[in-house]
Amino acid sequence: MRKAWLTWTMLGASALISVGCATYPDQATTRQIAEKMVSEGFTASPEHAKRLVQDKSQQICSKIGGAELTQAEADEVLKLARASIKYPASGKLVGDWKAGDKLAHDGAGDRISRGRLEKRKENGGLCQNCHALAAGEINVGNVGPSLTGFGAQRGNSEAIVKYTYDKIYNAWHSVPCSNMPRLGATGHLTPEQVAHMVAYLLAPQSPINRK
Repeated sequence: MRKAWLTWTMLGASALISVGCATYPDQATTRQIAEKMVSEGFTASPEHAKRLVQDKSQQICSKIGGAELTQAEADEVLKLARASIKYPASGKLVGDWKAGDKLAHDGAGDRISRGRLEKRKENGGLCQNCHALAAGEINVGNVGPSLTGFGAQRGNSEAIVKYTYDKIYNAWHSVPCSNMPRLGATGHLTPEQVAHMVAYLLAPQSPINRK
């Protein structure tokens, strides 16, 4: 009798679990519900609320549970990133290294204070937040690879210039969903500013490449 009771109990539990699994929302639906809850519960300023809206690439990269991208998803991110890249009207991808030096150490731009976006004539890139830059600098980050000697090691061929420009403008053009900010694609930096930063990284006279 006890054995039969245990058998029926287990069968009943299995049935309940099956019903629960059958009615539980799938991953896509769960995500939609969660995003709706966050959006409706977010009561900060309109400027903050804008930053909850993801573009197509961000939606693909925001995988639940840190799941890996499929090949199709990675290809889509690469395609979108490459399509986003714009070049200076002058056609010159290498600007003024001194201006690039300043941009690489300037963290201003896109900050929200008291619900309003700061008024700024020009944003900065703040490369030093994640990268080692000129040799001897102390206040630098290590989230990204060191950029010290970047141009000295790679040269300044046309291919390297274009790769460097594209990498700064939208890093996802070569590494989908990487942690590097998409500085140009998001409008944070202009094409001209990106060209200045290219010069900072590649010019032989730049502090980056001095020994």
